Amino acid sequence: MKSKLSIQMTLLGLGVMAFYASLIVSGQVSLEILPHYAISAVIFLCSGKMLRQMAARMPAREEEEDNPYRLIPDWSMRTAMLNWVAAGVLVTIMALFLIKPDGMSFTEMLQFTASGIEQTPTLVFPMP
Repeated sequence: MKSKLSIQMTLLGLGVMAFYASLIVSGQVSLEILPHYAISAVIFLCSGKMLRQMAARMPAREEEEDNPYRLIPDWSMRTAMLNWVAAGVLVTIMALFLIKPDGMSFTEMLQFTASGIEQTPTLVFPMP
């Protein structure tokens, strides 16, 4: 399994190299991004090699060995959690659409709320 992951990490590193190379060649970014390009490519390529070496050092697992402590997934609980998370996300999105004024974009709304936080008035109660 780790050898498959190492191959995937190496391919991801090659993909990152191709992506950054295409950005540099097309002129979308300047050469200032070259250190980021080199660092991310080295990280991905080295992690694939290190995972491959770790997989070679580990003893092979026996597939027919039955683990008595294996956890049985509770699919009904997972389904309920997924449903509640999805419902929460939908309610949050609907609340954002309801809060936003008609003539205002989301970025303007965020700027408006951020400026309002800095200038929050303090309530002054009259003394009896």
